Amino acid sequence: MPAPGVRIDPSVRLLLELVRDPSAALRASEREWDGVVRVARITRLLGPLGARLAAGGVLDRIPPPVRAHFDSEQALVAHRTQMARRLLGELGRVLGGRGFPVVVLKGGAYLLQGLACARGRLFADVDLMVPRVHLDAVEGLLREAGWRFAESLDAYDERYYREWSHELPPLEHPGHPLQLDLHHSILPPVGRVRPDDAALFADSVEVEGTPFRVLSPADQVLHVCAHVFQDSDLAEMLRDVSDIDALLREYGTRPGFADELVARARRHGLGRALWYGVEFSGALFGTPGASELKDALAFAAPGATARWAMVRLGARALLPESPDRLPSLAKRVARQLLFLRYLLLRFPLRLLVLHAAYKGARRFRRVPKDPAAGPADAG
Repeated sequence: MPAPGVRIDPSVRLLLELVRDPSAALRASEREWDGVVRVARITRLLGPLGARLAAGGVLDRIPPPVRAHFDSEQALVAHRTQMARRLLGELGRVLGGRGFPVVVLKGGAYLLQGLACARGRLFADVDLMVPRVHLDAVEGLLREAGWRFAESLDAYDERYYREWSHELPPLEHPGHPLQLDLHHSILPPVGRVRPDDAALFADSVEVEGTPFRVLSPADQVLHVCAHVFQDSDLAEMLRDVSDIDALLREYGTRPGFADELVARARRHGLGRALWYGVEFSGALFGTPGASELKDALAFAAPGATARWAMVRLGARALLPESPDRLPSLAKRVARQLLFLRYLLLRFPLRLLVLHAAYKGARRFRRVPKDPAAGPADAG
């Protein structure tokens, strides 16, 4: 585990062991399975765990009441996967052949490529990325096709998403159960780290038989690392760290991949995010080659104090506690500190002060002074 001083719930510990070694399922009791199934569902790992157990030849050998949970999840996964394929097909008809690249990100990309980390994935949305210069045109095409923002935006929100964010708000369509996230980069344009967007698109790979592209293998790994360790507070991100592990297992055996990954990390300024990604995926999931890759990333490694703090805070934020207990004080404090870190990485100080002041004022206006008085801005 990444932090010896961090208490890990036994169900979480067993879940991590099962992901690393599916044969451990044959030694688990039904009582242990009760905790594992609930924790796996909370962390969005129930489907991926079922896929790994099936690949390991042990899914049919676990107790039938436990197997029923995995069968039920697999039925839902199959439905969502079908919906994701249908959505990608329709988006291809709307956006394909327009003269600009349309890159599918994350789960949709894994699905199109047939990667192992797509197995068991429970889709909630599809992520696309287009060059920023074409963002308005793409938004117009999607609106003509019936897509609308899932939430209403005021003038401040419009400015936030169009000037300070790397994506538009989630889009919804009455004919699709999945949402659409439209990106123009993988990190905010005002953040401390600004990847080379031109290189992301230039080195993306065409998906045969579709109008789409996907990021290069190295950039796919870096995107997940950036998403978790540069643009989040790490809460509820255990599934994403498992994606880092799965991608490194998928691509790590390719000759020269480790060197390419380190070189791309340098180019995009994501060496520190990659270091953290390798540290956590290696500690939690036993990623092969993690130690050697961290050695190659020595130029980006955090100092001893930063590493000590990040590993302990990150472990508390990433790993769930028992579903039967409320989050501990240590976990709540860790998540608050990591949320502050996330904001400081996402905004320059001037914009952070402005953003915090506006959000605080809006929240204050919406909180009723008296519980029986109704909304503060009612009427």
